[in-house]
Amino acid sequence: MNSHLLRLFFFAVPIVSVFSSNALVPLVVLVGVLTAILSYSERKTLPSFTRKQLCLLGTFFGWISIASLWSINPIEALKLDLRLVGVTIAGLLLLNAVEAQDQETKRSIAKALLIGVILASMFLLVESLLNAPITKTLKGKELDAAMNLSRFNRGASFLGISLWVVFAIYSKKLSLGWKFLFPILPVALLYFAPSESSLLAVVLAATWYLVFFVFPNVGFRVLPVFMIISVLSMPLVTRYVEPLYDAESSQSIPFSAKHRFFIWDFVSSQILENPIRGWGFDSARDYPNNGIENYVHVDAKGNERALDGRIISLHPHNFSLQVWLELGLIGAVLVSVIIWMVFGYLKSRQLSGRVEIQAMLVSTFTVALLGYGIWQNRWFVMFFIFAAMIPLIQQQEHQDNIGEVDEYGA
Repeated sequence: MNSHLLRLFFFAVPIVSVFSSNALVPLVVLVGVLTAILSYSERKTLPSFTRKQLCLLGTFFGWISIASLWSINPIEALKLDLRLVGVTIAGLLLLNAVEAQDQETKRSIAKALLIGVILASMFLLVESLLNAPITKTLKGKELDAAMNLSRFNRGASFLGISLWVVFAIYSKKLSLGWKFLFPILPVALLYFAPSESSLLAVVLAATWYLVFFVFPNVGFRVLPVFMIISVLSMPLVTRYVEPLYDAESSQSIPFSAKHRFFIWDFVSSQILENPIRGWGFDSARDYPNNGIENYVHVDAKGNERALDGRIISLHPHNFSLQVWLELGLIGAVLVSVIIWMVFGYLKSRQLSGRVEIQAMLVSTFTVALLGYGIWQNRWFVMFFIFAAMIPLIQQQEHQDNIGEVDEYGA
């Protein structure tokens, strides 16, 4: 039963991401729990996780719970903490269910994912280019100002990242020429989509892919170091973005980019005032910042656009700064350990030589640094969906080192 359920899930989830990213959360929870129940009823087996995985997640969410106590809104912070714990458990159950399938079943699940991604990509292009005709038909009315094309940003991000996993699954069947041409697909798709951060993410991912195509193992060793250094140094780096958002700076910089520079400058200054323990979990949502923005953007035609409202609107549009602001240095270190463990998991599955997976991680990391709040449930759950796609990649025939502890701690 699990095999049928997982095929349906991976076919449906790309399409769901385009039309209703909020639905990803209950979908993952439902499938994660059902697969665990079905696995126990059929084979009397329970999901298994390593001691290091459980210890790390326990420590991470333990610190989140503690940091909720001095949050600006402790009750809401604890509620979010519980939701994230539930999503994490469901996501791990989903990953465990996929890993438990045999190779033939994984191949059939991969085919379902491929079909789903192709259909979802077609839907995204139709909705983006033709002003959302399918969504309007389903809603039975015109989209209002709050439901404009930006509502497809998360679907675009999901597909831009998923295409790299699909590429990793089927790349061995492609000729060398097609392996160089394939990275154009995510870039071409996101070029027509409404998300600038997602487009930049796939461009950087394609660049990483081409740079390390011949030396993937070098890229595999460089990438976690780069990501961890980025996380730990972000509050210091963003202290130097002030000249990038003033009214006299380059008019070629998009409004959204300048606005982010303005937010990051403010947030980094607040982080440095309380760097060790942070200001409390989920505090970015209610963080006091005098209530008014004084940022002005001048476009190429000389038109001015001023902002009026809170500097931080729900989150800083940078997951590293959000972790630092809310959880401090302790939270940033724990996130860095999680990143290291992810690479350990990939190495244990003999994927250190798959540059496509590195490109997927680059695009995910970039979107997280530019786009959404890290605790948004629909974005948070995507991490586990991407993780559940990894076991669909066929491993090498010789797996002598699987299960051994390596320098990443997997």
